[in-house]
Amino acid sequence: MPMDFPDMESLEDAAERWKFRKPNKDETEEQYRAALADFVAPKDFVESCEIRNKVGWDKFSEGQEFDMLSQKVKQP
Repeated sequence: MPMDFPDMESLEDAAERWKFRKPNKDETEEQYRAALADFVAPKDFVESCEIRNKVGWDKFSEGQEFDMLSQKVKQP
């Protein structure tokens, strides 16, 4: 099921579900988003892309879809 991650609250909810750390005091939303997506990627690649893109896979632009597929092809 596609999920959107539009704001810090949605990221913190996802982080709690994934047992990821809370945001650091001086960390921006974009930095936290990237760190959470990196943490989630080995376990759920599609959700990690949704976290990075702020929207569910069903709302990805063509560029976002291409980036997701390119990343998957590059993985060993």
